[in-house]
Order: sequence, then C-alpha cells, then structure tokens
Amino acid sequence: MINCDRLQNLSERILIMEFKFFDTSEIFAKAEREDLYDMGDNLLNYENSGFSHRWIQPPVACYFMSTIDEYGNANLAPVSMGSAVWGEPPNANWFFAIAVQNSRDSQKNLLKTGECVISYYTYPLIRQSIMSSMPIPHGISEIDVCRLTALPSKKVKPCGIAECVSNLECRLLHHYQVANTTIFILEVIGASVLVKAIEEDQEHPYQPGLVMTDLLYEVSITSTDGNPRMNFTRMNLEKIERAGDEFGDPRHWIGNFQTWMEGEVERGKQTATECDEMIKLNQLWLNNPNPITNADVKEELTTRLSSLLFD
Repeated sequence: MINCDRLQNLSERILIMEFKFFDTSEIFAKAEREDLYDMGDNLLNYENSGFSHRWIQPPVACYFMSTIDEYGNANLAPVSMGSAVWGEPPNANWFFAIAVQNSRDSQKNLLKTGECVISYYTYPLIRQSIMSSMPIPHGISEIDVCRLTALPSKKVKPCGIAECVSNLECRLLHHYQVANTTIFILEVIGASVLVKAIEEDQEHPYQPGLVMTDLLYEVSITSTDGNPRMNFTRMNLEKIERAGDEFGDPRHWIGNFQTWMEGEVERGKQTATECDEMIKLNQLWLNNPNPITNADVKEELTTRLSSLLFD
C-alpha cells in the first residue's frame, strides 16, 4: 500500500517551493538576434539576458587542450567545459567528451590530425591560463608565449605540459556538429602523471587524485567597471562527506538488485523470505515494465523499496 501521509507531505513541500521557468530556447534565440554573445561565447548573464548560463553548466575543472596543425605548429587552449566518461567491458576504457567552437584553432587541428593532449592545470598556472586564451595568431605556440614547458608524449604527436600534474594523451573517435560547435568524443590512450602527486595521493585516506592537486574551477565571468573577467574557485578537502553504510550492497559500490537485497537481510532490515519476495517482484516488473498493465507490481515494488531506504 502507498503511504498516503508521505505523499501528502511531499505534495505540501512542492506547493511551498517557488520555481521560475526559463524558456532557454527563446532566451538564446533573442540573445543571438541582439548580438549578446561575446565573440561567439554563449555566456549569458543576468545583466544582458535575465538568465545565467551557470544554471545549465556548473563549474568544471579547468584544463589545457594541446593540438598541432598540419605543419606541426603547436596550439594550446584553456578549456573549462567537457568531462571524462568511462565505458564498461568489453573494450573498457576512459573517454573524454568536449565541445569546441568551429572558429577555434583547436577544433580545426583536432579534425585534421585526430589527436590531442588534455592537461589539468593547477592554481599556480592561473595567469598562464588567461594568457593562453589571448588572441594569439594561428601557428604561434601559446606554450612558448606563456613560457610553459612542452612534455613529449608517448603515443600521440601533440605534447603535454610539464607544469601540469596530469597529461592525458587522446585519440579522436567521433565528432558531431551542433550549431556552430563540434562535439568531440576522445579515447584516452595514455596518461603522464607527476610522480610526487601520485605518492601524495596514495598516502591520503580518500585518494582523491586530481582534487589533491589544487585544481582551478571556472565559476563565472563578471564585469567590474565594464571589464569582463573570469572568476575561479579551488577545491576544499578539509571536510569530506562519505556515503553511509545503512543501505546498499555491503561489498560493492553499486552491485546488482540481488546483492542489494541480500545486503538488507544482513542488516536485519528484511527477512530472507522478504528478500526472495523482492527478487520475484523485481523479475515480474522486468518481464513487463508497463505502468498500466503491470501497475500493481510497480506500486508494490516502489513502496517496498522506498521503505527499505527510508524506514
């Protein structure tokens, strides 16, 4: 049976919450008509549109993307969009998804050569990151201009950056055109990581990897006296919130439905008989995941799962 009191409390909470809806398609179309984009950058703020793009894109760890053109000229671009993603076996690996405007040298180079290096940079390189974003002429190396040190790669032609803690050698798998932007899917085929950083991470109780290295995160671009500038933040590791052990598979991060249910028996939250009933209910739902013809199974499974998690 559904807990009506719980549903009533949830409905009351929703009623007292106030939301403001933004028709983002119209906002961006209006911004384009009124030429509110900054040199093509889609960075709308309250002042020019009544909306902030930060409600769509949260801060992402900043990194450089290193590429070369068909002549071997190096290009370095600071990036704060995109993220690493992973794939399961078979052919398991880590991948990187990143979007680059079609006007950028990085986009042209990556399409021509199919290779790049992703280099995570830390707080001491904040000035170089801004310097490398200047309109430096095509073919002139930002690495040299910014007085950074090229780190030879092992499996791709573009170099990494020796001052960066982690350099990911990547090969292009797929690319897609979206508006005036190319979305690239890269496969990470090698990684050069600073030995000192590895040793410090291994000694840390949480082993947070890159978080330990004082990465920068782009927060926003705001103006003072008409001068738009980038705002950054840094990660704070002084307090860690760890997921509890009161539910879930005791021996795996996620596990599967059966190992989850067996874990709740170990905790004493359900009996072995109830565990078997839950596994059968789950199978009945998987056999027919139709919310109309199998509504009773869906309702019972939902209610019992919720009780395991909250009661």
